Amino acid sequence: MNVRFIAPDPRNRAQPELDNLLSFGTDQLAIACAFLTPGGVEALRRHAARLNQPNSFVVVAWDTPTSLEALNELHTFIPGKLYVHLGSLTPVERGVGPGLMHSKVFFASDGRQCKLWTGSHNLTASAIQGVNSEAAVLIDGTIGEAVFTDALAHLNQCRAEAMLFDPLSPPPPLLPEQTLVIHAECHTVLKPHPWFVHLRPDNTDYDKAMRPPAAVWLYLYGRGTLKPGTRRPSALEAYSGTLTALNFTERHPRHRGISADWSAAEYVVEWRDEVPCLIEPTPHTITPSQGIFRVEAREATDTVWLTESPSPTLERVIGEQHLTRIDPKFRRFFTKRSLRDGQLLHQQYRSVKKVIRVPRKEVGFVEPTEMLARLETKENVEIVVDEELKAEDKFAFVYRAKYRT
Repeated sequence: MNVRFIAPDPRNRAQPELDNLLSFGTDQLAIACAFLTPGGVEALRRHAARLNQPNSFVVVAWDTPTSLEALNELHTFIPGKLYVHLGSLTPVERGVGPGLMHSKVFFASDGRQCKLWTGSHNLTASAIQGVNSEAAVLIDGTIGEAVFTDALAHLNQCRAEAMLFDPLSPPPPLLPEQTLVIHAECHTVLKPHPWFVHLRPDNTDYDKAMRPPAAVWLYLYGRGTLKPGTRRPSALEAYSGTLTALNFTERHPRHRGISADWSAAEYVVEWRDEVPCLIEPTPHTITPSQGIFRVEAREATDTVWLTESPSPTLERVIGEQHLTRIDPKFRRFFTKRSLRDGQLLHQQYRSVKKVIRVPRKEVGFVEPTEMLARLETKENVEIVVDEELKAEDKFAFVYRAKYRT
């Protein structure tokens, strides 16, 4: 067995030595390397034939700076051989983060002899082109020697904890629009549109939301049906229009302006018991900010406006849990949720799922199955509705949104 240190010069360009090792793997190439970037893909490209052999595989960690671009590119020439290790939820070291697969092990065999490279190099251009200070040990020997069987056991365990990479193709996001969405109780009889509405909140919280230009969607509900902290019912009417003006009055605490009654407005929206209400025009007395919008068209009452793009994201799914012993004096280095009954709690991620998360305050009465049908997503996407509704949320009924479904 021969052992060499690579390299006395910590910024030695590792590419030639690594190429020699990968070229040797005519029977098997097995790699567990924490991070993969497009530069690392380029380093592996010419070894695709050896990486496609029955016993060959590559495992990388799904943590920054590993990129989806690099994973997709590597998958194109070693499909079914690329695995992604998702790391762990806990334990978490304070100031550092949770556990991840941090190995850098490269194993190559021609069926009789083996080469093993282990050190600090990731599959990145900076690591293998001498940009970083890196070090490794290269071991040559005969198959069956303990160092090689132990290395293979390590590599196989990394693969067992990982998931086979599957290229992702989420639907493109809907085109964003800047839309002021208002949910209000209707306390008056509606005239045929078009009409102007004078928006008069009793505080400055909505200053940014009311700045023109913006489209406006006004949803109207029965008297007494909107309550902070509870789910909205189905709207009785819905209208769209355009926000045309914002004015700061003399009561504004930061930008004192002048009053404007906009006497031509057919309706006023004011807050009563923290709920916007559409009422007949009245003189304003306390509003620090006021907007004006023109209602131009009637719309479908079940239209949903979302503040965030309804595109699927990947979420890691926790597998089994287990506890391990820890010396008491080391417990202080880990977060509270990393410990259970005085032991380290291990919760490894074992798979991923595609999820679209939407808040209940934005989808109203619409249920996840209905949202999924509207978004026309690909298979295996889960809609999760965040049911939390806070009574103190000032933007429960008025907010800017970008995505219409």
